[in-house]
Amino acid sequence: MARTETPAEHPATSDEMTAALNAGLEAGDLERTMGIMGQMARAHRMRRVARETGLGEKSLYKSMRAGASPEFNTVLRVLRSLGFRLQVVPLSSDDSQ
Repeated sequence: MARTETPAEHPATSDEMTAALNAGLEAGDLERTMGIMGQMARAHRMRRVARETGLGEKSLYKSMRAGASPEFNTVLRVLRSLGFRLQVVPLSSDDSQ
């Protein structure tokens, strides 16, 4: 069953979306992360994101919906199109417990 989000959970500004995306990634919550990426892609016009990533618009919508498990390459391509990149940082000893 998909989690229902309240309007307050839908970030509006670029900074809020960036923070929400990072929070989803840090929590390891793929559904939340993809939902935020979907919001960002729609805000940037999905057609443009599709063109820049070389992916079909319909497949992007499917990849960005709740419960989707897109290929890692799709995530990387969409993030790049939105002006982001993933960066690996070591866990602190507190994080790994």
